[in-house]
Amino acid sequence: MRMTSEPPAEYVAFVSRHLEPLRRDAVRVVGAEEDADHLYADVLTDVATRWGWLELQRTRLGHEDAADDFLSRVFARRSERFFMAEDGPGADDHEIQVTPWHPDEPPPARRVYVSTAVRLAPMLVPKRRNSLFVAGPACEAAIAWWHAYETIRRRRLAYVGFVALALLMALANVTAPPPGG
Repeated sequence: MRMTSEPPAEYVAFVSRHLEPLRRDAVRVVGAEEDADHLYADVLTDVATRWGWLELQRTRLGHEDAADDFLSRVFARRSERFFMAEDGPGADDHEIQVTPWHPDEPPPARRVYVSTAVRLAPMLVPKRRNSLFVAGPACEAAIAWWHAYETIRRRRLAYVGFVALALLMALANVTAPPPGG
């Protein structure tokens, strides 16, 4: 199944059903609502990356809960990684210096690279909750889907590059003169 750049309606419905419980669980794991998007957004992206296979399991293989099961496994795995990153060996070995920035000052001049999903996000109307802007299910689905789309595209480019390199090496091996001759 070929992945398009826009999420299918089934994926948006899936995100709509699972977004709030996923956010709550992410806040519980991370400990702060402001940081929970680091966890749940990655989980939604992982599900989007495998969506074609999950839909095939649901429609053709009769595993109705394939996406729900995969979501649970990915959330557990990502939660473990989060804790390992926080508490793992060498976690406190690096000292980070943060330079404060005030909204009245212009931001430092530097080139900032953002994904297309982040640039498209303001076009979707977010809901306001607890003085933080929280995107709705359609926005979250679109962003996660775009990240998955980009991940798959990069993997395909890497595969093509690897195959091309292997073919060039094989061709160079075939056309090289025999040793000692």
